[in-house]
Amino acid sequence: MAALPVPGTAEILQQTHLLDVHAGSSRSDLAHELRRGGYELMDGTPVRFRDWYSTRRPDLTILFLTEVSPRFGLIWGVSTGESGQKYRIDPALHLGIVLRHEPFEGAVISLSLVGLIGGDLNEKPCLADYGAIGGLQRVNCRLAASILPPDETLDYLVDEPGYRESWVSLRFEYRF
Repeated sequence: MAALPVPGTAEILQQTHLLDVHAGSSRSDLAHELRRGGYELMDGTPVRFRDWYSTRRPDLTILFLTEVSPRFGLIWGVSTGESGQKYRIDPALHLGIVLRHEPFEGAVISLSLVGLIGGDLNEKPCLADYGAIGGLQRVNCRLAASILPPDETLDYLVDEPGYRESWVSLRFEYRF
């Protein structure tokens, strides 16, 4: 039985291409949406959500395609994650495949599947002082001034798993 040739690092690098670089994600957009609004404390001090849900470094994604054969490729990459005062998006690993088929001259059908490992968005709770009525309690920061009991507001903390950004793409191309 003959051993299959294993490509060297130089060959792998020659077959690897930058596929995409972008800042932000749907989870990053969701965190950005949480910036809207605010409320006033009992003493009239304004609390603005934009301070809690802003970041200096948005989630950055870099994707590569490594061509294994003319009909098969690997998609891989990373996302850096993102954080603000009241939320965090974990770093993530992107892994996927591309299958390519030429049914007839000038036509190409490709199927891409990419999964995301990690990248969860989690909103952080606050400690709110309800004075003589309720004392200090853990609460959803955005809902601290709502009519909900403080412990019930915790049910509305955003917890968005990263795998929901996994994707499938089917593409047909015909060149004439």
